[in-house]
Amino acid sequence: MTASLGGITGSASLAVTSTVAGITNVAMWHYDAQRTGLNPTEISLSPANVTPQTFGKLFSYLLDGYEYGQPLLMSNVVINGITRNVVFAATENDSVYAFDADNYNNGTPLWQVSLLQPGETPILDGPIQPVEGVTSTPVIDTTSNTMYVVSVQTLTSTGASTFRLNALNILTGAQTTGSPVTIQASVPGTNSDSINGVVSLTVSCVQRAALLVSNGTVYIGFGGCHSGWLLAYNELTLAQTGVFNASPNLNGEGLYASAGGVWMGGGGPAADDSGNIYITTGNGPWDGLTAWSDSVLKFSSDGKLQMLDYFTPDDYRYMNCHDADLASGGLLLIPGSTEALAGGKTGVLYLVNETDLGHEQDNDAGATQVVPGVLIDQDFLPYSSSCTDPPPFPPLTWTTNINSYEFFSTPSYFNGSVYVGLTPTSTAIPVGIVQFQYSGTLTAALTSLPAMQQGSNGATAFISANGTANGILWMIDHGDPLQNQYPPVGVPPTTAILRAYDALDLTTELYDSGINAGDAPGYGIKFTSPIVANGKVYIGTGHDLTTVPNPRGELDVYGSLP
Repeated sequence: MTASLGGITGSASLAVTSTVAGITNVAMWHYDAQRTGLNPTEISLSPANVTPQTFGKLFSYLLDGYEYGQPLLMSNVVINGITRNVVFAATENDSVYAFDADNYNNGTPLWQVSLLQPGETPILDGPIQPVEGVTSTPVIDTTSNTMYVVSVQTLTSTGASTFRLNALNILTGAQTTGSPVTIQASVPGTNSDSINGVVSLTVSCVQRAALLVSNGTVYIGFGGCHSGWLLAYNELTLAQTGVFNASPNLNGEGLYASAGGVWMGGGGPAADDSGNIYITTGNGPWDGLTAWSDSVLKFSSDGKLQMLDYFTPDDYRYMNCHDADLASGGLLLIPGSTEALAGGKTGVLYLVNETDLGHEQDNDAGATQVVPGVLIDQDFLPYSSSCTDPPPFPPLTWTTNINSYEFFSTPSYFNGSVYVGLTPTSTAIPVGIVQFQYSGTLTAALTSLPAMQQGSNGATAFISANGTANGILWMIDHGDPLQNQYPPVGVPPTTAILRAYDALDLTTELYDSGINAGDAPGYGIKFTSPIVANGKVYIGTGHDLTTVPNPRGELDVYGSLP
């Protein structure tokens, strides 16, 4: 095993060490419950000192599997009698790691635990290959030092698979009292999955959406199956307090036959200052009664998942027919406002008011603003697209305007600007991170250069800043991520690229991990995002291809060079 030292490859014992004073916690996906992706307490990194000459990869920790979720970080944690900053990673092999965030030492974790019980393995034949274990980003309650993480596993003797909610003490990795609990859910329903009038959660679903803790409740979203789910659990007792199913009665259609999956491009439920919960849902039927696909949904703050409000785009029928998920991207609650921002596979952004989401209206009259592609790039106008419902549904044709790019990202916010990562659907479309100025509505400003390539899914940016100064936008260019080696794409994966930009000038790239050979991270994993804390940047990548036995992941750590 080797460690990279700013372009120099040497033995692990030569890895850079540091003693940065910890001041920042990154305890959930995209930094906070509003999902802003902004760490405003970064005092070490600035546009002046993030250059290929002064900044680079310090070291990499090896993991026993791929990390599909985002790393988490807690500062000034006492483990084994030593106060340190600690970075956490969870893998598809159902393992959770805690590492010293600043000092490589010999690469040994502070602790490593398996969430598997005797006789269990991760799922071996699921939609995530080669194994499916922990897929979402866990969440840490910083007041109790408890990490909540969802695992999926198979009992070898019977082949039965289950989801479990695990509550871990972040100081030791041990399960807390009463943990874990098996995740089960059912609702009355008549869709094609129902048995005797009941629809139940199964492991055909994927728990991809990041977890959220709010007002003493853990929120968990499921998608990738027939009908999507949002579940709520009391974080102290791990008792289930709320169940929502996006379409218990109506069936999805088309290739995936989905109905309102809650996957959000790897993002997760968001919470406003009152604790109300917001999600986006994927393609499927909508009737405004029991079917809630392709919508922004608002739920009560008490953990009971009472739906309070909704917004559904006027072209929801096209979205359903064309597999054009609104939930392919995450949700941002814009700080200092009552506005929420979401976008999906049609390449359209919807700005909606949290106090009145606007429901479903002709021409999206209930939205505060609808941002079509023409506002992003005048050279590439939206174009008309049609889709006809497949049998056994009536052969009705739906038409709408879409763009040559999609949203698989969660927007970020900094200092009056919103930053959104676009994924092009054509090699001729020069898009990347688009900056919008926000003053009640959005106005397109700058687009990052170089542009993103087609197939690099999920450019979710993370921003580090010292208050409103020294803003740096960080993002992972996944290139062709590991998942693209499978049909229908079928191309070899490429090494990811960590990019950094001055948040005030996206046309100027400050840093690119592809410039110095020793800075290269592992293979890209789609939908993943970096985090920044205490002068360092952390990203999860793939160390090995999926074709090798027991492929490993890696946690790459970047910072100022000695």
